[in-house]
Amino acid sequence: MKSSPHRPSIELLFKRGLGSAEIARRLQISSSTVRILRRHFAGGPFILQQDWAPSHGSRSTLAVLEAHFPGFLDKNLWPASSPDLNPMDFSVWGMVEGKIAGKVFATVDDLKAALEVAWASIDDGYLRRTVNSVKKRLRACVKARGSNFEILL
Repeated sequence: MKSSPHRPSIELLFKRGLGSAEIARRLQISSSTVRILRRHFAGGPFILQQDWAPSHGSRSTLAVLEAHFPGFLDKNLWPASSPDLNPMDFSVWGMVEGKIAGKVFATVDDLKAALEVAWASIDDGYLRRTVNSVKKRLRACVKARGSNFEILL
C-alpha cells in the first residue's frame, strides 16, 4: 500500500514497530490533524515545530511525521529547554491561561471546553505577530550564544 499525502502507509508504521491498535489510533489522529493543518494553512507553507517532549520522539509520532511531512525537522534540531523560542510557550499559553484564570471548573470536560473557547477567541493577527517574532528571537539567541537573550529583544 502506497502512502498518500493524507494517510501514512501501513508498512511504514509497522517498520517503526507499532502494534495494530496503535497503528489504527495513529492513523485516525494523524489524518484528522493533517486535515486541520491543511485547511488552516490553505496549502501555504508552515513549520510543524517540535520540542523535547518525550512524545515527540516516540516511534509512533515519528512514523506519522515521516508519512505526512517527509523531510521534517525533528526535535534534535531544536534546543532543549527553549520556551523562549516556542510561540506557544512565550506567548500563546499565557494568553489562554489569562482568559480562564480565576475560574473554577467542575469537571475536566468543563476545563477543556473553556480552553477551546479561549483558544477560539484569540485574534489571528495576534497569532501571526507572535509567530513572526520567532525570527527575531532566533537571531537574539544566536547573538547571545544560546544564553539568556530576552534583554536583546
